[in-house]
Amino acid sequence: MRALTRVLGPGAPIDPIRVCGENGVFFGNDQLVLAGTGRAAVLQLPGGLADRAACDAAEAWLAGLPSDDPIGLPGTGPVAFGALPFELDAPGALVVPSVLYGRSGGLEWVTVVGEGPLAEPSREWLRSEALAPARLEPASGLEIVESLPLDYPAAVARATAAIATGALRKVVLARRIVVRAERELVASALLGRLFDDEPSSTAFLIGRDGDVFVGASPELVVARRAAAVVSRPLAGTAPLDEGAGERLLGSAKNLEEHALVVADIAGVLDPLCSELIVPSEPSLVALHTIAHLGTRIEGRLMAEGGRTPSALQLVAALHPTPAVGGVPRAQALALIGELEPGPRGPWAGVVGWLDGRGDGDWMLGLRSAILHGDRATLWAGAGIVAASDPAEELAETTVKLVPVLEGLAPGSSALLGAGSLR
Repeated sequence: MRALTRVLGPGAPIDPIRVCGENGVFFGNDQLVLAGTGRAAVLQLPGGLADRAACDAAEAWLAGLPSDDPIGLPGTGPVAFGALPFELDAPGALVVPSVLYGRSGGLEWVTVVGEGPLAEPSREWLRSEALAPARLEPASGLEIVESLPLDYPAAVARATAAIATGALRKVVLARRIVVRAERELVASALLGRLFDDEPSSTAFLIGRDGDVFVGASPELVVARRAAAVVSRPLAGTAPLDEGAGERLLGSAKNLEEHALVVADIAGVLDPLCSELIVPSEPSLVALHTIAHLGTRIEGRLMAEGGRTPSALQLVAALHPTPAVGGVPRAQALALIGELEPGPRGPWAGVVGWLDGRGDGDWMLGLRSAILHGDRATLWAGAGIVAASDPAEELAETTVKLVPVLEGLAPGSSALLGAGSLR
Protein backbone atom coordinates (compact mmCIF):
# COMPACT_ATOMS: atom_id res chain seq x y z
CA MET A 1 0.00 0.00 0.00
CA ARG A 2 1.21 3.51 -0.73
CA ALA A 3 -0.03 7.12 -0.95
CA LEU A 4 0.14 9.54 -3.86
CA THR A 5 -0.52 13.29 -3.44
CA ARG A 6 -0.87 15.82 -6.23
CA VAL A 7 -1.65 19.53 -6.42
CA LEU A 8 -4.86 20.31 -8.29
CA GLY A 9 -4.59 22.69 -11.19
CA PRO A 10 -7.14 25.43 -11.88
CA GLY A 11 -10.63 24.42 -12.88
CA ALA A 12 -14.23 24.05 -11.77
CA PRO A 13 -14.71 24.26 -7.98
CA ILE A 14 -14.86 21.06 -5.93
CA ASP A 15 -17.66 20.70 -3.37
CA PRO A 16 -15.94 18.95 -0.44
CA ILE A 17 -19.28 17.84 1.02
CA ARG A 18 -19.90 15.83 -2.13
CA VAL A 19 -16.50 14.21 -1.67
CA CYS A 20 -17.34 12.89 1.79
CA GLY A 21 -20.93 12.02 0.86
CA GLU A 22 -23.05 10.33 3.52
CA ASN A 23 -20.46 8.07 5.14
CA GLY A 24 -16.98 9.47 4.50
CA VAL A 25 -14.88 11.91 6.51
CA PHE A 26 -14.93 15.69 6.67
CA PHE A 27 -13.03 18.26 8.71
CA GLY A 28 -13.43 21.87 7.65
CA ASN A 29 -13.03 25.47 8.77
CA ASP A 30 -11.87 28.75 7.25
CA GLN A 31 -8.22 27.63 7.42
CA LEU A 32 -8.31 24.03 6.26
CA VAL A 33 -10.78 21.67 4.59
CA LEU A 34 -10.20 17.91 4.35
CA ALA A 35 -12.85 15.62 2.83
CA GLY A 36 -12.42 11.94 2.09
CA THR A 37 -14.22 8.86 0.83
CA GLY A 38 -13.52 5.14 0.92
CA ARG A 39 -11.44 3.23 3.44
CA ALA A 40 -7.86 2.36 2.59
CA ALA A 41 -7.19 1.31 6.19
CA VAL A 42 -8.85 1.25 9.59
CA LEU A 43 -6.38 1.57 12.48
CA GLN A 44 -8.00 0.06 15.56
CA LEU A 45 -7.56 1.52 19.04
CA PRO A 46 -9.06 -1.27 21.21
CA GLY A 47 -8.43 0.66 24.41
CA GLY A 48 -9.15 4.10 22.95
CA LEU A 49 -6.82 6.99 23.67
CA ALA A 50 -5.68 5.18 26.83
CA ASP A 51 -4.21 2.41 24.65
CA ARG A 52 -0.72 3.85 24.19
CA ALA A 53 0.59 0.84 22.27
CA ALA A 54 -2.25 0.97 19.73
CA CYS A 55 -1.88 4.75 19.33
CA ASP A 56 1.87 4.35 18.76
CA ALA A 57 1.20 1.59 16.22
CA ALA A 58 -1.26 3.79 14.34
CA GLU A 59 1.26 6.63 14.20
CA ALA A 60 4.00 4.28 13.04
CA TRP A 61 1.77 2.88 10.28
CA LEU A 62 1.02 6.36 8.95
CA ALA A 63 4.64 7.50 9.20
CA GLY A 64 5.91 4.33 7.51
CA LEU A 65 3.48 4.26 4.60
CA PRO A 66 5.38 4.94 1.35
CA SER A 67 4.21 8.34 0.21
CA ASP A 68 4.84 10.39 -2.91
CA ASP A 69 3.99 13.83 -1.51
CA PRO A 70 5.70 16.77 -3.21
CA ILE A 71 3.66 19.24 -1.11
CA GLY A 72 4.70 18.18 2.38
CA LEU A 73 2.23 20.38 4.26
CA PRO A 74 -0.01 19.50 7.23
CA GLY A 75 -2.89 17.40 5.91
CA THR A 76 -1.09 16.18 2.77
CA GLY A 77 0.08 12.62 2.30
CA PRO A 78 -1.80 9.85 4.14
CA VAL A 79 -4.16 11.19 6.82
CA ALA A 80 -6.17 9.30 9.45
CA PHE A 81 -9.46 10.61 10.88
CA GLY A 82 -11.28 9.70 14.06
CA ALA A 83 -14.21 10.47 16.32
CA LEU A 84 -12.93 8.98 19.57
CA PRO A 85 -15.26 8.46 22.53
CA PHE A 86 -15.48 10.67 25.59
CA GLU A 87 -14.67 7.62 27.70
CA LEU A 88 -10.88 7.53 27.54
CA ASP A 89 -10.54 3.73 27.42
CA ALA A 90 -13.55 3.01 25.16
CA PRO A 91 -12.68 1.35 21.83
CA GLY A 92 -12.11 3.64 18.88
CA ALA A 93 -10.54 3.66 15.44
CA LEU A 94 -8.79 5.92 12.95
CA VAL A 95 -9.87 5.74 9.31
CA VAL A 96 -7.53 6.43 6.39
CA PRO A 97 -9.68 7.37 3.36
CA SER A 98 -8.71 5.99 -0.02
CA VAL A 99 -9.37 9.41 -1.62
CA LEU A 100 -8.78 12.67 0.24
CA TYR A 101 -9.40 16.19 -1.06
CA GLY A 102 -7.74 19.09 0.75
CA ARG A 103 -7.58 22.85 0.46
CA SER A 104 -5.79 25.50 2.47
CA GLY A 105 -4.61 29.02 1.68
CA GLY A 106 -5.61 28.83 -1.99
CA LEU A 107 -3.88 25.47 -2.51
CA GLU A 108 -5.89 22.36 -3.40
CA TRP A 109 -4.68 18.78 -3.49
CA VAL A 110 -5.80 15.16 -3.68
CA THR A 111 -4.25 12.14 -1.99
CA VAL A 112 -5.07 8.59 -3.04
CA VAL A 113 -4.10 5.61 -0.89
CA GLY A 114 -4.21 2.00 -2.02
CA GLU A 115 -2.42 -1.03 -3.38
CA GLY A 116 -1.13 -1.64 -6.86
CA PRO A 117 -1.15 1.03 -9.58
CA LEU A 118 -2.80 4.23 -8.35
CA ALA A 119 -4.73 6.67 -10.50
CA GLU A 120 -2.91 9.95 -11.11
CA PRO A 121 -5.22 12.30 -9.19
CA SER A 122 -6.44 15.45 -10.90
CA ARG A 123 -9.39 17.80 -10.64
CA GLU A 124 -11.13 16.10 -13.56
CA TRP A 125 -10.49 12.62 -12.12
CA LEU A 126 -11.87 13.68 -8.72
CA ARG A 127 -15.01 15.18 -10.24
CA SER A 128 -15.70 12.07 -12.34
CA GLU A 129 -14.72 9.37 -9.83
CA ALA A 130 -15.24 10.61 -6.27
CA LEU A 131 -18.19 13.00 -6.01
CA ALA A 132 -21.41 11.78 -4.42
CA PRO A 133 -24.78 13.20 -5.53
CA ALA A 134 -25.69 16.52 -3.92
CA ARG A 135 -28.30 15.94 -1.19
CA LEU A 136 -29.15 19.04 0.80
CA GLU A 137 -32.80 18.49 1.68
CA PRO A 138 -33.67 19.24 5.32
CA ALA A 139 -35.46 16.78 7.58
CA SER A 140 -39.14 17.21 8.29
CA GLY A 141 -41.66 16.22 10.91
CA LEU A 142 -39.20 16.00 13.81
CA GLU A 143 -40.45 14.85 17.19
CA ILE A 144 -38.62 14.27 20.46
CA VAL A 145 -38.90 10.60 21.41
CA GLU A 146 -36.50 10.60 24.36
CA SER A 147 -35.13 13.19 26.81
CA LEU A 148 -32.81 12.11 29.63
CA PRO A 149 -32.19 12.62 32.47
CA LEU A 150 -35.89 13.11 33.13
CA ASP A 151 -35.15 15.94 35.55
CA TYR A 152 -31.96 17.74 34.55
CA PRO A 153 -32.27 20.53 37.15
CA ALA A 154 -32.41 17.85 39.88
CA ALA A 155 -29.17 16.35 38.54
CA VAL A 156 -27.57 19.80 38.65
CA ALA A 157 -28.74 20.24 42.25
CA ARG A 158 -27.12 16.92 43.19
CA ALA A 159 -23.90 18.07 41.55
CA THR A 160 -23.82 21.40 43.41
CA ALA A 161 -24.48 19.50 46.65
CA ALA A 162 -21.43 17.31 45.95
CA ILE A 163 -19.36 20.42 45.20
CA ALA A 164 -20.49 21.97 48.49
CA THR A 165 -19.01 19.01 50.39
CA GLY A 166 -15.60 19.73 48.85
CA ALA A 167 -15.58 16.48 46.85
CA LEU A 168 -14.92 18.38 43.61
CA ARG A 169 -14.84 21.92 42.18
CA LYS A 170 -16.46 21.47 38.78
CA VAL A 171 -18.35 18.86 36.80
CA VAL A 172 -19.86 19.04 33.31
CA LEU A 173 -23.32 17.48 33.24
CA ALA A 174 -25.04 16.66 29.96
CA ARG A 175 -28.55 15.86 28.83
CA ARG A 176 -29.48 13.73 25.84
CA ILE A 177 -32.41 13.97 23.46
CA VAL A 178 -33.39 11.68 20.62
CA VAL A 179 -35.47 13.03 17.74
CA ARG A 180 -37.22 11.09 15.00
CA ALA A 181 -37.95 12.37 11.48
CA GLU A 182 -40.54 11.35 8.93
CA ARG A 183 -37.83 9.90 6.68
CA GLU A 184 -34.18 8.91 6.80
CA LEU A 185 -31.93 11.77 7.86
CA VAL A 186 -29.32 13.02 5.37
CA ALA A 187 -25.94 13.50 7.02
CA SER A 188 -24.49 15.67 4.24
CA ALA A 189 -27.48 18.01 4.46
CA LEU A 190 -26.87 18.65 8.15
CA LEU A 191 -23.13 19.03 7.52
CA GLY A 192 -23.71 21.55 4.74
CA ARG A 193 -25.94 23.77 6.84
CA LEU A 194 -23.63 23.66 9.88
CA PHE A 195 -20.60 24.42 7.67
CA ASP A 196 -22.39 27.47 6.24
CA ASP A 197 -24.04 28.69 9.45
CA GLU A 198 -21.12 28.30 11.88
CA PRO A 199 -18.10 29.94 10.17
CA SER A 200 -16.24 30.32 13.48
CA SER A 201 -16.46 26.58 14.15
CA THR A 202 -15.00 23.45 12.58
CA ALA A 203 -17.57 21.27 10.83
CA PHE A 204 -17.02 17.52 10.81
CA LEU A 205 -18.52 14.26 9.62
CA ILE A 206 -17.26 10.78 10.45
CA GLY A 207 -19.04 7.62 9.34
CA ARG A 208 -18.76 4.99 12.08
CA ASP A 209 -20.26 1.48 12.33
CA GLY A 210 -23.57 2.30 10.67
CA ASP A 211 -23.91 5.67 12.41
CA VAL A 212 -22.73 9.06 11.20
CA PHE A 213 -21.36 11.61 13.65
CA VAL A 214 -21.92 15.17 12.36
CA GLY A 215 -21.36 18.54 13.99
CA ALA A 216 -19.66 21.94 14.08
CA SER A 217 -17.41 22.35 17.09
CA PRO A 218 -16.09 25.70 18.32
CA GLU A 219 -13.54 24.19 20.70
CA LEU A 220 -9.99 23.23 19.74
CA VAL A 221 -8.44 20.73 22.14
CA VAL A 222 -5.08 20.78 20.41
CA ALA A 223 -3.42 21.55 17.08
CA ARG A 224 0.15 20.52 16.37
CA ARG A 225 2.35 21.78 13.53
CA ALA A 226 5.90 20.41 13.98
CA ALA A 227 6.98 21.99 17.30
CA ALA A 228 4.12 24.51 17.50
CA VAL A 229 1.13 23.62 19.67
CA VAL A 230 -2.15 25.51 20.17
CA SER A 231 -5.18 24.88 22.37
CA ARG A 232 -8.27 27.08 22.63
CA PRO A 233 -10.53 26.02 25.48
CA LEU A 234 -13.99 27.51 25.83
CA ALA A 235 -15.99 27.61 29.06
CA GLY A 236 -18.66 30.04 30.16
CA THR A 237 -21.69 30.47 27.92
CA ALA A 238 -24.42 33.01 27.15
CA PRO A 239 -26.88 33.56 24.30
CA LEU A 240 -25.36 35.88 21.71
CA ASP A 241 -26.94 39.29 22.10
CA GLU A 242 -25.85 42.86 22.76
CA GLY A 243 -25.02 42.22 26.42
CA ALA A 244 -23.35 38.80 26.09
CA GLY A 245 -19.79 40.07 26.51
CA GLU A 246 -20.55 42.15 29.58
CA ARG A 247 -22.49 39.30 31.21
CA LEU A 248 -19.78 36.72 30.61
CA LEU A 249 -16.73 38.83 31.42
CA GLY A 250 -18.43 40.17 34.54
CA SER A 251 -19.65 36.80 35.81
CA ALA A 252 -17.65 35.31 38.67
CA LYS A 253 -19.31 31.93 38.05
CA ASN A 254 -18.35 31.83 34.35
CA LEU A 255 -14.85 33.15 35.01
CA GLU A 256 -14.26 30.43 37.62
CA GLU A 257 -15.54 27.74 35.28
CA HIS A 258 -13.23 28.99 32.53
CA ALA A 259 -10.16 29.41 34.75
CA LEU A 260 -10.35 25.78 35.89
CA VAL A 261 -10.20 24.58 32.28
CA VAL A 262 -7.30 26.87 31.33
CA ALA A 263 -5.26 25.89 34.39
CA ASP A 264 -5.69 22.18 33.67
CA ILE A 265 -4.65 22.44 30.01
CA ALA A 266 -1.69 24.68 30.82
CA GLY A 267 -0.61 22.23 33.52
CA VAL A 268 -0.53 19.37 31.00
CA LEU A 269 1.23 21.30 28.24
CA ASP A 270 3.79 23.18 30.32
CA PRO A 271 6.12 20.20 31.01
CA LEU A 272 6.08 19.38 27.29
CA CYS A 273 7.01 22.88 26.12
CA SER A 274 10.10 25.06 26.18
CA GLU A 275 7.76 28.06 26.03
CA LEU A 276 4.05 28.36 26.82
CA ILE A 277 1.97 31.52 26.47
CA VAL A 278 -1.22 31.62 28.55
CA PRO A 279 -3.17 34.90 28.48
CA SER A 280 -4.12 36.17 31.92
CA GLU A 281 -7.72 36.91 30.92
CA PRO A 282 -10.19 35.26 28.53
CA SER A 283 -11.74 36.91 25.50
CA LEU A 284 -15.23 36.72 24.06
CA VAL A 285 -15.78 34.12 21.33
CA ALA A 286 -18.95 34.86 19.35
CA LEU A 287 -20.61 32.10 17.33
CA HIS A 288 -23.81 32.15 15.29
CA THR A 289 -26.27 32.11 18.21
CA ILE A 290 -24.11 31.76 21.32
CA ALA A 291 -21.04 33.31 22.98
CA HIS A 292 -18.30 31.75 25.10
CA LEU A 293 -15.28 32.77 27.09
CA GLY A 294 -12.15 31.56 25.28
CA THR A 295 -8.40 31.52 25.83
CA ARG A 296 -5.82 30.77 23.13
CA ILE A 297 -2.86 28.88 24.62
CA GLU A 298 0.27 28.63 22.45
CA GLY A 299 3.52 26.78 23.05
CA ARG A 300 6.72 25.40 21.61
CA LEU A 301 7.08 21.65 22.09
CA MET A 302 10.33 20.09 23.27
CA ALA A 303 11.73 17.00 21.57
CA GLU A 304 12.28 13.96 23.76
CA GLY A 305 14.58 11.29 22.38
CA GLY A 306 14.69 13.24 19.14
CA ARG A 307 10.91 13.15 18.75
CA THR A 308 8.32 15.85 19.34
CA PRO A 309 4.97 14.67 20.78
CA SER A 310 2.44 14.02 18.03
CA ALA A 311 -1.04 15.50 17.87
CA LEU A 312 -2.45 12.12 18.93
CA GLN A 313 -0.14 11.92 21.94
CA LEU A 314 -1.07 15.46 22.94
CA VAL A 315 -4.81 14.88 22.75
CA ALA A 316 -4.42 11.64 24.73
CA ALA A 317 -2.64 13.60 27.48
CA LEU A 318 -5.25 16.39 27.54
CA HIS A 319 -8.54 14.50 27.18
CA PRO A 320 -10.96 14.86 28.87
CA THR A 321 -10.31 18.47 29.79
CA PRO A 322 -12.45 20.17 32.45
CA ALA A 323 -14.42 21.74 29.58
CA VAL A 324 -16.24 18.40 29.28
CA GLY A 325 -15.18 16.50 32.43
CA GLY A 326 -14.42 18.35 35.62
CA VAL A 327 -11.99 19.06 38.47
CA PRO A 328 -10.64 16.85 39.93
CA ARG A 329 -10.96 14.57 36.92
CA ALA A 330 -11.55 11.24 38.68
CA GLN A 331 -14.26 12.55 41.00
CA ALA A 332 -15.97 14.42 38.18
CA LEU A 333 -16.02 11.38 35.90
CA ALA A 334 -17.46 9.25 38.69
CA LEU A 335 -20.28 11.75 39.24
CA ILE A 336 -20.96 11.96 35.49
CA GLY A 337 -21.34 8.18 35.42
CA GLU A 338 -23.80 8.38 38.30
CA LEU A 339 -25.98 11.24 37.03
CA GLU A 340 -25.98 10.90 33.22
CA PRO A 341 -28.04 8.47 31.08
CA GLY A 342 -25.32 6.09 29.92
CA PRO A 343 -22.03 6.53 28.03
CA ARG A 344 -21.58 9.68 25.96
CA GLY A 345 -19.89 7.93 23.04
CA PRO A 346 -18.35 10.43 20.60
CA TRP A 347 -20.17 13.43 22.07
CA ALA A 348 -17.60 15.43 24.10
CA GLY A 349 -14.95 13.05 22.83
CA VAL A 350 -12.37 14.24 20.32
CA VAL A 351 -12.77 14.43 16.56
CA GLY A 352 -9.98 15.26 14.17
CA TRP A 353 -7.10 14.10 12.01
CA LEU A 354 -3.47 12.98 12.14
CA ASP A 355 -0.97 12.87 9.28
CA GLY A 356 2.23 10.90 8.81
CA ARG A 357 4.35 13.74 10.21
CA GLY A 358 2.46 13.74 13.51
CA ASP A 359 0.64 16.98 12.74
CA GLY A 360 -3.09 17.22 13.30
CA ASP A 361 -6.09 19.04 14.72
CA TRP A 362 -8.43 17.64 17.38
CA MET A 363 -11.69 19.32 18.35
CA LEU A 364 -14.19 18.49 21.05
CA GLY A 365 -17.12 16.60 19.55
CA LEU A 366 -19.68 19.23 20.56
CA ARG A 367 -22.71 20.84 18.80
CA SER A 368 -23.24 17.50 17.12
CA ALA A 369 -25.60 14.63 16.45
CA ILE A 370 -25.32 10.91 15.87
CA LEU A 371 -27.53 10.03 12.90
CA HIS A 372 -28.93 6.54 12.44
CA GLY A 373 -31.71 6.07 9.92
CA ASP A 374 -34.57 8.40 10.81
CA ARG A 375 -33.22 9.18 14.30
CA ALA A 376 -30.71 11.68 15.64
CA THR A 377 -29.20 11.65 19.12
CA LEU A 378 -28.09 15.04 20.47
CA TRP A 379 -26.29 15.94 23.68
CA ALA A 380 -25.66 19.26 25.39
CA GLY A 381 -23.83 19.95 28.62
CA ALA A 382 -23.10 22.72 31.09
CA GLY A 383 -20.23 23.29 33.49
CA ILE A 384 -21.46 23.06 37.08
CA VAL A 385 -19.62 24.92 39.85
CA ALA A 386 -20.62 25.97 43.34
CA ALA A 387 -22.56 29.03 42.15
CA SER A 388 -24.54 27.19 39.45
CA ASP A 389 -28.30 27.63 39.32
CA PRO A 390 -30.19 24.54 38.06
CA ALA A 391 -32.68 26.54 35.97
CA GLU A 392 -29.92 28.60 34.33
CA GLU A 393 -27.88 25.49 33.52
CA LEU A 394 -30.93 23.89 31.93
CA ALA A 395 -31.41 27.02 29.81
CA GLU A 396 -27.75 26.85 28.75
CA THR A 397 -28.08 23.28 27.50
CA THR A 398 -31.19 24.27 25.57
CA VAL A 399 -29.33 27.11 23.83
CA LYS A 400 -26.58 24.65 22.85
CA LEU A 401 -29.07 22.21 21.31
CA VAL A 402 -30.60 24.84 19.01
CA PRO A 403 -27.92 25.03 16.23
CA VAL A 404 -27.98 21.30 15.53
CA LEU A 405 -31.77 21.01 15.71
CA GLU A 406 -32.11 23.95 13.32
CA GLY A 407 -29.52 22.33 11.06
CA LEU A 408 -31.58 19.16 10.95
CA ALA A 409 -34.86 20.96 10.26
CA PRO A 410 -35.32 24.75 10.27
CA GLY A 411 -37.84 25.74 12.93
CA SER A 412 -37.39 22.52 14.92
CA SER A 413 -35.92 24.32 17.95
CA ALA A 414 -39.56 25.05 18.85
CA LEU A 415 -39.57 21.44 20.08
CA LEU A 416 -37.52 22.66 23.05
CA GLY A 417 -40.57 24.17 24.70
CA ALA A 418 -41.20 24.16 28.39
CA GLY A 419 -42.75 20.70 28.32
CA SER A 420 -39.57 19.15 26.89
CA LEU A 421 -37.00 20.70 29.17
CA ARG A 422 -37.19 18.81 32.42
